[in-house]
Amino acid sequence: MPDSQEQVSLSPCVLVLKTPVAARERMAGRLAKSRPALAGQVEDAAREQERTLLEVEAALAKRGVEPLRISVDALDGKAERALEAARLVITIGGDGTLLAASQWVTGAALLGVNSAPRSSIGHLALARRTDFARIFERIAKGTLQPLHVTRLAVELDGKPLRPALNDVLLTHARPAATSRYRLSLGGRSEEHRSSGLWIATATGSTAGLRSAGGRPMPLRSRRIQFRARELYREGSGSALLASGFLPPGGELAVESSMEQGWLFLDGSRREVPFPFGARALFRAAPEPLRLFADPARWTPG
Repeated sequence: MPDSQEQVSLSPCVLVLKTPVAARERMAGRLAKSRPALAGQVEDAAREQERTLLEVEAALAKRGVEPLRISVDALDGKAERALEAARLVITIGGDGTLLAASQWVTGAALLGVNSAPRSSIGHLALARRTDFARIFERIAKGTLQPLHVTRLAVELDGKPLRPALNDVLLTHARPAATSRYRLSLGGRSEEHRSSGLWIATATGSTAGLRSAGGRPMPLRSRRIQFRARELYREGSGSALLASGFLPPGGELAVESSMEQGWLFLDGSRREVPFPFGARALFRAAPEPLRLFADPARWTPG
């Protein structure tokens, strides 16, 4: 069930498109040298992407919707303004494409279309090429409503960053190096040496945080969860802030003790330096994202 009944506007509509691996720069030569099975998989995904795009545009045309196309690899100032002004944003690709677009979506409803379900997980994508027309008709008629899902607000040295839909990974620039930081929550502070720190929303609780031992949360939950990866404990000492949840209205503060620390927001597309002495604050964002999603995929098990 939706969080509230609303009529979703279909225009302005923006399509955010993944660039297939086969179409990326210098890939032709690499594919020629790769295993036939791998090259075939990549080429199949590119063809499926094109078929999906044609299906989506045909369904939109039946409703008189003329979308603006944007490549996820070309999110420049003009594209970002278009996303901010859109009322409906449709991503065609995988989870990475949807996450990249979501950071620029403000008032629009967001629908993900998994363009290569045989090779892409597409956990956040509600539709596929084969069922897009049916799902879009339900949106147009108002019988399918977006859910209001919590995003993660991030502030770095007093400057707000664009919200993350899934998670933030705080880590050293080199994967083999120790991540050092000071964590503060609810009057408690703790020095950590680990391989990184996950901070995630309910939407992201089934991703990296869960793989690190975190707890999946229902999609509608407004809770923010954090968990250190491979936290070093000296002797038999215990860490009070190894993992947990932010209290309602609370915030998590993290100070960097690394010269080459980084924050990765919703994967590797958005990375922000987190050098020695930098201070980041994490809290539930006040404005949720309107996302077409299946809550059953986030049912804790």
